[in-house]
Amino acid sequence: MNDTIKSILGRRSIRSYEARPVEKDKIELILDCGRFAPSAVNRQPWHFTVVTDRKLLDKISAANRQVLLQSSDEQVRERAKDPKFDSFRGAPMAIFASGHKEAKYAAADCANAIENMALAAYSLGLGSCYIASFRHAIEKPEGADLLKELKIPENFEPLYALSLGYGNETLGERAPRRENVTTYIE
Repeated sequence: MNDTIKSILGRRSIRSYEARPVEKDKIELILDCGRFAPSAVNRQPWHFTVVTDRKLLDKISAANRQVLLQSSDEQVRERAKDPKFDSFRGAPMAIFASGHKEAKYAAADCANAIENMALAAYSLGLGSCYIASFRHAIEKPEGADLLKELKIPENFEPLYALSLGYGNETLGERAPRRENVTTYIE
């Protein structure tokens, strides 16, 4: 089995991290992998924001928690009640992928970029977690200040984030993959 396949099959979502920062050269390489993701008509409608300021991530997480506490979904409310609630799972940093608002397939393109970065991180010995739930706080009117702090360019909207760092957890058994999800037409 080659290294690419090993990375795809081995990558897992990490939800606990060491506090140590990620080296700048690794961050740059991960960003390059995001930039080389496929995009519709090669439009590359993304902008990446690297946040290593844990205070800003905490601020976004706290705002997100307040929104989730008002959810009609009991499971979501219970998760938000956890005193250790953190949208970014304690990672020392996150990379946000924002899509150009006029690009028809920006969401899919940014998703491709985040997946490329998650695989690159895994191959470099880092853990990551693909995150979209932070958007609850940013989409509210009071989230405008968070957008400013994230320095999202005009005409872009944050779609996904990737928490990133050195994993600090022992992973259990991998959840089984769903079967019977393929149809062959010959």
